[in-house]
Amino acid sequence: MKRLIKISVYFAAALFIAWQLLPEKYSLNFPVKRLLTLGEQQILDQLTIQKGLKLSIYATGITGARSLVTTPRGDLLVAQTSEGIISLLNRNDRSSEQANTHRVLLKNLNKPHGMALHNGWLYIAETDAVFRIQYDDEQRQLIGTADYIIRDKFPAGGNHWRKSIQISPDNKLFVSIGSSCNTCIEDSKYYASLFQYDLDGSNEQLFANGLRNTEGFDWHPQTQKLYGVDNGRDFLGDNAPPEELNLIQAQQHYGWPYQHGQNIKDPEYFKQKPVKLLTHEPIHLLPAHSAPLSLLFIKHNRILKNKALVGLHGSWNRSQRSGYKVVVLSIGNDKVTSSLLIGGFENNNGVIGRPVDMAEDQFGNIYLSDDFNGRIFKITALNSH
Repeated sequence: MKRLIKISVYFAAALFIAWQLLPEKYSLNFPVKRLLTLGEQQILDQLTIQKGLKLSIYATGITGARSLVTTPRGDLLVAQTSEGIISLLNRNDRSSEQANTHRVLLKNLNKPHGMALHNGWLYIAETDAVFRIQYDDEQRQLIGTADYIIRDKFPAGGNHWRKSIQISPDNKLFVSIGSSCNTCIEDSKYYASLFQYDLDGSNEQLFANGLRNTEGFDWHPQTQKLYGVDNGRDFLGDNAPPEELNLIQAQQHYGWPYQHGQNIKDPEYFKQKPVKLLTHEPIHLLPAHSAPLSLLFIKHNRILKNKALVGLHGSWNRSQRSGYKVVVLSIGNDKVTSSLLIGGFENNNGVIGRPVDMAEDQFGNIYLSDDFNGRIFKITALNSH
């Protein structure tokens, strides 16, 4: 037994030394959960939020919480992707700081991620399909059975297997599909692309491509322009390439895998870029490896109205961490300024959360998922009624 312990210690020490000697581009810094669990107030004390807003913990124990959708009456739907379920968090009233009840709405799904609620239909994207099912908001119940409107088309595996969906202002279903790899030439049009459909899944159109992993996208409430955040490739160093905010337009290509950021040529694939391919650069850059997973334009919160919120899930391929925060983007005439909304999810003592998705209800309450600890946070304007 002592010999086994000694071998384990030597092996761990060798791994640590090898890790220290790796070139910068292979730096690893995965978040590790604390041995001692913090209480809710300790967590809130460590986090900071923009002036004029209040942060509270709305729900806990929501394992693998990813995508969020609010219902007309103010309840919250949560895709617990790793659990294969969709949960419903009921609220008591508009001012309630914590969810009233938590129950499973759908289960045994194939890695559900993207969700949209539109005209009484709940749309859900599994890793290889999209279905819709009727939802009764008053009764908080599903009606009938799932209608699979897109099936046997999407690739289910690869590095970026989560599918994101949104309903556009002109009532089209958009589906974002990430790349199969860190960087490569794909053999399927469905990878690294954004597709558009009619609401019944018909009339498929390739809307845009060259998007490595755009999980977060949304339309500006005033201009109706479509924006998306894209996750850049790994293993080019601590600060390259930057993450991107793109103005996504129909039938355009956004660079991946040939180039990244503002004309950063990929060392492996730039030479394979088709001569006639025109690629578009991002309109704003975010820190490398910070992993933007969501983008939400605010429509009701009086302090953040018409601004975009971006959840930065946090880095792993970096010697010093980046991300682990939520930022506010002000977009005007395609000029973008950035400020901090929520910080403190990581510091020298470690990581206490990883922001994923956000959703806003009609009262201006904003909800934020944290898949690291299975929490849902609630953001409200101070003195809101």
